[in-house]
Amino acid sequence: MLSRKAKESIKVALAMTIAYGISLSQDWDRPYWAGLAISVVSLASIGQSMSHAALRMFGTLVAAVVALTFIALFAQDRWAFILTVSVYAGFCCYMMSGSKHAYFWQVSCFVAVIICLDGGADPVNAFNTAVLRSQQTGLGILVYSLVAIFLWPSRSINAFNAAATELARSQNQFYQACLGLAQGQGDVTEVQRLNSLVVQAKTRFDKQLDAAEIDSTDVWELRQPWRRYQQQEMDLMQALERWRESLVEVEAQQLQLLLPNLEIYGAELDRRLAQITRMLDDHAPDRVLQIQELAFDKDALRRLSHFDRASVVVAHSNMLQLEQLIRALFETLSELKGYGTTSAIPDPPRSGQSLFLPDLDRLANAARYMAIIWMAWLALIYVNDLPGGTGLVSFAAALGIAIANMPQLPVSKLVAPSAGSVLFAAILYIFLMPMLSSFFDLGLMIFTATFAITYLYSEPQQMLGRALGLGMFVAIASISNEQSYNFLSVANTAMMFPLIFLVYATTAYFPWSPRPERRFMRLLGRYFRSSEYLMSATRWDPSRSATWLDHWKKAFHAREVATLPAKLGSWAPHLDNWALSSTSMEQVQTLMNSLQLLSYRMERLLGESDKPQAAFLVQQLLEDIRAWRIGIQTSFKRLAAGPPAGGQEVLRERLAQTLDKLEVRIKEAVDNSPDAQHSERDAESFYRLLAAYSAVSTALVEYVDNAAAIDWVPWHEERFV
Repeated sequence: MLSRKAKESIKVALAMTIAYGISLSQDWDRPYWAGLAISVVSLASIGQSMSHAALRMFGTLVAAVVALTFIALFAQDRWAFILTVSVYAGFCCYMMSGSKHAYFWQVSCFVAVIICLDGGADPVNAFNTAVLRSQQTGLGILVYSLVAIFLWPSRSINAFNAAATELARSQNQFYQACLGLAQGQGDVTEVQRLNSLVVQAKTRFDKQLDAAEIDSTDVWELRQPWRRYQQQEMDLMQALERWRESLVEVEAQQLQLLLPNLEIYGAELDRRLAQITRMLDDHAPDRVLQIQELAFDKDALRRLSHFDRASVVVAHSNMLQLEQLIRALFETLSELKGYGTTSAIPDPPRSGQSLFLPDLDRLANAARYMAIIWMAWLALIYVNDLPGGTGLVSFAAALGIAIANMPQLPVSKLVAPSAGSVLFAAILYIFLMPMLSSFFDLGLMIFTATFAITYLYSEPQQMLGRALGLGMFVAIASISNEQSYNFLSVANTAMMFPLIFLVYATTAYFPWSPRPERRFMRLLGRYFRSSEYLMSATRWDPSRSATWLDHWKKAFHAREVATLPAKLGSWAPHLDNWALSSTSMEQVQTLMNSLQLLSYRMERLLGESDKPQAAFLVQQLLEDIRAWRIGIQTSFKRLAAGPPAGGQEVLRERLAQTLDKLEVRIKEAVDNSPDAQHSERDAESFYRLLAAYSAVSTALVEYVDNAAAIDWVPWHEERFV
């Protein structure tokens, strides 16, 4: 019985052999382009392969049009030509790192560069190159598609169902852990672990849904409800995270006292989530939804301080939102599984992003990629007898776009797989291929070599080695009907790699140092500079209306604060042991968690500060809120200059005094205000704002505590890399 790994390797090898046979029988040039297409579209299931193949084919066609346009416009001006090509390449690189269809942008970029350089100033040659590239890519995709469909077809519907069930089950476990915290039970560490599992399960579900839409008619016919279900899952993830975060601000015993039926209400939501998992296992729900109320004990609520009252109001509101989202998810899944119809619950409004907000890190990646192209191009022009010729620029561009979008990957990691790939392909080219006398012999070699590479590099984390191995094999072999053998072709290809790696290593310092600890520190500085600006944007000033530029800057910095913790998390695993010194990775992860918590609370503060407040309360508390805001701004400014080296006790005491003073002023303002000047809705809105202020202060102190526990001195020291 063949293993799954062997079956997939046989399919790739067979498709590669057939594609070469068709191309050679039709006397088409450069059949290795078909082989390259097969090597990259062969994925775990038909759906994933077809999705990847569609992106590659569409990207190739777009690249052909773009390349021919550039050649037609700038055939006589090489500097305008390379400038235009590099700008287009930079644009594709920028779009690649932020797009759902990243592979489309990658292909449309490097294929355009290849056609431009291979075509040269000859429009006829350029057109033939574009057509040949599209033709060979289409051949490779068609052959692999047919082989994958008829030989051991592996559809993604089972993996999709498993991913959907895993997501629902992990969300249920995460909810149960959070409910345990609300009831005075549970473990915060376990809650964080379960939250990470939910994020991973959601990523797998999204990936499998894309594939299942292509190779499953059942999913395709219900694609709109499934996409609605996908969005509702995302909304539920965010709501669960907000609820968990609000539980930190209120004591469990206090919450159960103020919400007497919290246990019954929470158990009902738990049963709904269990019913969702049951439906995903293709079992009809064995109970109907029961509407529960989550009422306050108003007498107990009035005995609380205003800040404690605000925390309870927020936790209560988040719990109500959870009920709505879980109900909507339950009814959408009932529709999908045929157990019921969706009620007329409107989807939550989604604010369209009308402003262009540049991502500084994506811009830096694009700048590095343009520098790669320019360095290779200038070397081609000014260095005589450069190994590879235009192939040097093409190869640097083809691999460089992936390298530029993975700045965490050191260039040294590419040396071993590249050297091994070249050596393997060179042995076949020099010692084996000259002895082949028929296509049967050649096909057997293609099949065996492809099978060996695919089988040895079958794991997802080995995709780089697989791509380099197959790429070097088809490129160095250069199989054609009029086969010739020249050791210099192998030597030139091998000599290209040190030059290309030198270019990659040089541009790694552009525009910033590649050292992970330096990148980490720079991102931290950006985070707190954006936080400082956002605090200034929360000021109450009814006399001043915000301009378009104010809205743009606020949206930009809000996006920075929301996305930078994840970017810091991508650099954390690459921190050098030398830089960590006496610091453990657990301490760094704790720091990341506190930073993510601060981001959530800053987002909440921004949302609440944008809502209208009672004019009387604003007038009475304007100076007190301003004093608190300036204190937080000052703390953010100091943190932007560098991590704290102690002083957390002073910060904690200062913020506590500010909040105590603000508590007294709030009591005076509310007690002295006539009932007609603020409604119950005004009071609830104001309590939400107070909870947001208090939450930001608490999260800031927690971050400073965690940052002070890290030894930052080695992070600033100079060293050779």
